[in-house]
Amino acid sequence: MVLVRRWVYLVLGGALCAPYLLLVVVAVPLAFPGLVANPGTPTVALGSLAGGTVLAATAFLPVVRTLEAALVPHLVSPGLTVAEVRTGRDRWLGALWFVLHLTLGMVTSLLSVIAPPAALGLILAAVTDGTIAGEIGSVLDLGRGWAAPVAVGLIAGTLLVVWAATSLMGWAAPRMLGPDPETRLAELEARSRELTERARLARELHDSIGHALTVTTLQATAARRLVRSDPDFAEEALSAIEQTGRLAVADLDDFLGLLREETSPRSPQPTLADLDELVVEHRRAGLPVTLRVDGDVRCVAAVISREVFRIVQESLTNVHRHAGSVPTTVGLEIGASELTASVENQAGQAGPVASADRGGHGLAGVRERVELLGGQLRAGPGHEGGWAVRVTVPKGSTR
Repeated sequence: MVLVRRWVYLVLGGALCAPYLLLVVVAVPLAFPGLVANPGTPTVALGSLAGGTVLAATAFLPVVRTLEAALVPHLVSPGLTVAEVRTGRDRWLGALWFVLHLTLGMVTSLLSVIAPPAALGLILAAVTDGTIAGEIGSVLDLGRGWAAPVAVGLIAGTLLVVWAATSLMGWAAPRMLGPDPETRLAELEARSRELTERARLARELHDSIGHALTVTTLQATAARRLVRSDPDFAEEALSAIEQTGRLAVADLDDFLGLLREETSPRSPQPTLADLDELVVEHRRAGLPVTLRVDGDVRCVAAVISREVFRIVQESLTNVHRHAGSVPTTVGLEIGASELTASVENQAGQAGPVASADRGGHGLAGVRERVELLGGQLRAGPGHEGGWAVRVTVPKGSTR
């Protein structure tokens, strides 16, 4: 199919070449009748010069680039994006491509039109003694024994020329019409940055909104069960649901703002200074959490503080999802150059390794964050049969 599409592209080039051939055959003799009448005048050279000049001039027209940009990705090189003309080099290569297209198209079209009937005539000359045989023999001065081999050679030669021309066009298309190496490298770098940013936003959205939905679900379940026996607790749970929902909406607005590239101020992202509120939120949701902090969270770099907060948040969410309301300890040790955060829970009904066996993205997201920070992650069974997550990352500088 690729060969057929490229052959169609070359045939179209042959059709586009027709006006230039008319210029050579008709316009030049009409414009210079005296020169043509003189037997010593090189009319073929003059016509070729005139046609080549017009072809070279029209090859630089913007409409030619537009035409090639529409045809090449579909017929020559699928998936190729024809680069915009930015430099003189792009303009010259585009013009050279058009000239190559029309030149190879003319040769391919002539062979495609002439070779099959000629081969058929040679075959008929080999098997008959009629008028066709006499005409073919007189033109080619061949005996009947040579007619069939010449026909086969003509077809084979035509196919070889078509294959070579289409292969040449397929090889040259990305080099002459595609972006240059510098542009391709810049596009790859931009694409890599875009994918990295999308992955970061996906982690943020998973940790923040996923945490809010988990806590809200647990609080709503508790409120439904105790709405008659303990209305005060149910009211407190509904109040916590409202607060969690407002925070989730604010986080979602931030993420959408990033996707829209808004420049308006956004709400500050939570840091390690907000760990107390995070622990209180989980306690309201029914998770008995103990927080131990050794060191000053204000001396931790802002980016480290935000990422470690998300790690602790995701770890607590995983405890809620996979172990239930079991005693959990959150530890934070801030040293001279490193910060260690840990979340360890006792065994729940789902077993000690439930959080590792589930098919979510929580632990994978934690691992990605730790790798980006240049730290280490240890996750596995804890001391009391539960699950423990321990993260050590550079503290960074607050300046």
